[in-house]
Amino acid sequence: MPELSEAEMVVFLGDLNYRLDGISYDEARDFVSQRCFDWLRERDQLRAEMDTGNVFQGMREAIITFPPTYKFERHQVGLAGYDSGEKKRIPAWCDRILYRDCRPCLVADCNLDCPVVCSVLQYEACMDVTDSDHKPVRCIFSTDIARVDESTRRQEFGEILQSNEKIKYLLKGLCKIPDTIISTNNIILQNQDTLILRITNKCAEDNALFEIICEGQSTVLEGQKASNHQLRGSFGFPRWLEVSPATGIIRPDHMVEVSVHHEEFQTLEEFVDGVVQNSWCEDSRDMEAILVVKVRGNCTSQTRDHRVRVHHCYSAKKNQTESQPNNSSDIQASVLRRSDFQRLSSSYDVVDKLHNLHCP
Repeated sequence: MPELSEAEMVVFLGDLNYRLDGISYDEARDFVSQRCFDWLRERDQLRAEMDTGNVFQGMREAIITFPPTYKFERHQVGLAGYDSGEKKRIPAWCDRILYRDCRPCLVADCNLDCPVVCSVLQYEACMDVTDSDHKPVRCIFSTDIARVDESTRRQEFGEILQSNEKIKYLLKGLCKIPDTIISTNNIILQNQDTLILRITNKCAEDNALFEIICEGQSTVLEGQKASNHQLRGSFGFPRWLEVSPATGIIRPDHMVEVSVHHEEFQTLEEFVDGVVQNSWCEDSRDMEAILVVKVRGNCTSQTRDHRVRVHHCYSAKKNQTESQPNNSSDIQASVLRRSDFQRLSSSYDVVDKLHNLHCP
């Protein structure tokens, strides 16, 4: 069967119901009593069909050294229990165990090309079982299975790599990281600015794979330099920084442009007596992030890193707001004091409140 063709060992067993040809009941009983099994095997239908290749191609059976297993009277012990009724069915080896291993012939050693080799230690009938009109048969196999010693395999593989100059040269070429350059390592962004970072693959033969991550960010205090960059997970881009694309492939002698954009974000501000109380609102301090451009080849996990410092200057936006006239009345108009809030106890209060808004 096609689904069994790749199996390295197959055992097929059961009541195959093959009989003996050209022999009478009395002759069969006489040969069984004399234990002349060789002459009976010559008339076995299954053996004849397998020899001509009609059934069970490639399978084998151990030499039969036990009496025919069919048909017996139930609960009778010994060979006297063969069918003695009106039909007098001729004794036959209906119950069989066939097998196949990896050997193309009977004489073959177990190796990686022939990984499963089995031999039969015992093939017999259980003549003491009397609950059926058949005698069950059993077979004990001794099986050799080839396996790979992984430690020896790794050792031999390492010896091959060290001794073969051609392989060493090829592996060295596969582990090569393409030579790349970036247009700048210092970027300054102001209000929603967008700058282009160019990555050039100078290699004329191999693709360069790049990935941009954020190594960390810090808050820049006025008059000081950035320090203590906090690590960030995943790509780790802060909310104010957008990098696109963050990964890609650069063909030989080609360049890609990466957009580095300042993304302005603000959350709802809550004022208490004119003072911002929400810690989630936009931070008015300068920010700095360290981007790492990781470049590697097609067949290696090793990378060559380029670091880019991205500085977001908030001072420009701050100066613009400070240059506008400061009108205290405008500020007071935008401030909602705590005393102006009216608590509503239930949904009915909300409906009444909305109804009163439309009343004269």
